Amino acid sequence: MNRLLATLTALTLGACYDGAAADEIASTGATTTTTTTEPGTTTSPDEPGTTGTTGTTGEPEEPGLGELGYTPEDAREYLAVIAPLVVGRLLDAEEDNLIYHFGAEAIVPIVESWVTRPAFAESVRMLMQVKLAASGNKDGVDFELPGNLAAHLARNDRPYSELLTAGYCVDPVGAAIPCDTGAPYQAGVLTTRAYLMATASRFNLRRARRMMFIFSCSTYPMDEVLQPRVNKQDLIPMFRALTPEEQTVPEAQSGFGNGHGCYTCHGQFSAHAQLFVRFSQDGIWRPDATGLQDPEAELGRSTDGLYASHFVSPIAAPQEVSQLFNEPVNTLVDAARVLAGGPNFVTCAARNVLEYSFGMSETEALLIEPALLVDLAEQARIRDARLRPEATGGPTFGDLFVVALTHPRVLRAVIGAPLGEDDDADDEQAALFVPSLSLAPAFGAP
Repeated sequence: MNRLLATLTALTLGACYDGAAADEIASTGATTTTTTTEPGTTTSPDEPGTTGTTGTTGEPEEPGLGELGYTPEDAREYLAVIAPLVVGRLLDAEEDNLIYHFGAEAIVPIVESWVTRPAFAESVRMLMQVKLAASGNKDGVDFELPGNLAAHLARNDRPYSELLTAGYCVDPVGAAIPCDTGAPYQAGVLTTRAYLMATASRFNLRRARRMMFIFSCSTYPMDEVLQPRVNKQDLIPMFRALTPEEQTVPEAQSGFGNGHGCYTCHGQFSAHAQLFVRFSQDGIWRPDATGLQDPEAELGRSTDGLYASHFVSPIAAPQEVSQLFNEPVNTLVDAARVLAGGPNFVTCAARNVLEYSFGMSETEALLIEPALLVDLAEQARIRDARLRPEATGGPTFGDLFVVALTHPRVLRAVIGAPLGEDDDADDEQAALFVPSLSLAPAFGAP
């Protein structure tokens, strides 16, 4: 295994009170766009395709993986790394035969075939279970619902965005059922007790934080153009503070976060946390929620197992009406739609795929170069438009896995430069996928 590259310095943002131990590292999602050419196709496993253009626009085709100099041994090494997590097994005899005859050109058709197999849906289930820390059953709660939905979407080639926008949940045999929160609406995994219980915390901060981190790769504070802050005077006093002198709440002065500067983060946090104000700590939607602080309970808790709102007004505190990315939303249904259409949604999905496929932690995945994620997102959109010209939901899990796992820059990071190239060359391909050096064992290094 060649030396993996490390070129990105993580951006550290100021700490803010979140009511729980900080379990995400500050990151910023890529919001720029790039223009790429459409990936080529393959008609059968016996005619491996390339990763270049189809030539329909008159542009010269980009070389396939074999033409880049990757050998059959390189292809076998690379596919052996990713097969266990993508399809839950080692390479089979048919795949070995394809690699023997076609070398690195076999990588694309093999990965494309993987995403049509039943085992791929189970891998997608595992991806979502890991991201949401939700699986199994406990005390009558089905923590499999998020994984069921993810597997259903992968199995039926449905858009990744339906993780948030599906108006249903899925039972163990793949049938659509109502979600289990009792809410009068459904917003995919966000309206499962599994998600809500796994992320329960005071002021609903972890529910909001994980939603934005998993599906937008965003943390607080965010770009204020993208997510405007609410009016300071609308918030309870502790979240209005920008300086130590402004902080008048003793608990915030001494025990939580940085004790001041709360408004920097919570001016945005408040809008997202409000979407969860009617969900109790056990994930049940409660129409009688008040959003008001229980004077007998710890800070951030309302009555009867609910959590307090950021908002000071007793009229505003129980309302689910809020705003996300400067768009008014009435419930999580609207918020899920806006989030799925946001600037970082598909790039963040690409990061989740790479993180899962190479056994990276969330901290390690922060080192993936944003420019690569933008490229992968664009290619996934192009693939979706080519395969499903009438569809409107965006790329599928299959699209995301295929473009991510057949990208030359990803191969280069995993197995090194193609034969004949300087592995330490400071070129574009060498710098755009940056897993942590600590991942060497996961990539097959001795």
